[in-house]
Amino acid sequence: MNLAYFDNLLAAYSRGIVSDHVHLGLFSDKVEGHPLAVAQELMTLRHVELLDVKDGDSVVDVGCGLGGTLRWIDAHFERVHLTGVNIDQRQIDAARGGAWRKIVDFQLCDAAGFSKARVQWADRIISIEAMFHFPDLSGFFSASARAMRSAGKMVASTILFKEDANPQSVATVCAGFSPWPNPKLQLADLCEQAKVSGLKVVQVEDLAHYCLPSFEWMCPPCPADITDDPVIELRRIFEAGEASYPLLVLLPA
Repeated sequence: MNLAYFDNLLAAYSRGIVSDHVHLGLFSDKVEGHPLAVAQELMTLRHVELLDVKDGDSVVDVGCGLGGTLRWIDAHFERVHLTGVNIDQRQIDAARGGAWRKIVDFQLCDAAGFSKARVQWADRIISIEAMFHFPDLSGFFSASARAMRSAGKMVASTILFKEDANPQSVATVCAGFSPWPNPKLQLADLCEQAKVSGLKVVQVEDLAHYCLPSFEWMCPPCPADITDDPVIELRRIFEAGEASYPLLVLLPA
């Protein structure tokens, strides 16, 4: 399955215009004005910090994009076993490129299918800003619970629309970043699906405020009228405070 909106991202990546971190950035209040690529790496580092990776761990990135997160872990840990999961073969092909110190096991499958034949083999599972794509969130959480060892840990983030978000803007965003199968999903729903799938949510952070400056590098300011540009409309939603960016830390129940 090819994600259509990645056409431009892949072309820009091949020309060196964008980094291998394909998500919003984390703009610290203490460090103002840093460019998007730096902020994107800081977002990755926030996730990895909470993931608490140790040498010898088996680390799985579900929705691994162009490999930025796994590449960072590969560069900073001597003994880790890395697995990247993605439904788009083109992203996997792009992620394979570049300098890797260790062999990475890339799996072409949806998020619910990455651990069908294996149990308790992963120490750490990470998913950065990808869950809004997953048509079967319960299946993803169940697969993660099945894959994680008893002392495992999981960190995952996504974008959620608040109930009062502008429906026209939401429709434009969902069409432009398709698939976005459940735009009405709320944080309580997300946590409940994790719970019934065998996971325990132990920490939640909303990083929406820290993501907002990303749009200054991604698109022009929002005009008064709704547009057909999904990036502009996503910016409009964030600027109106109608989106959240929950980061969840989860453990086996």
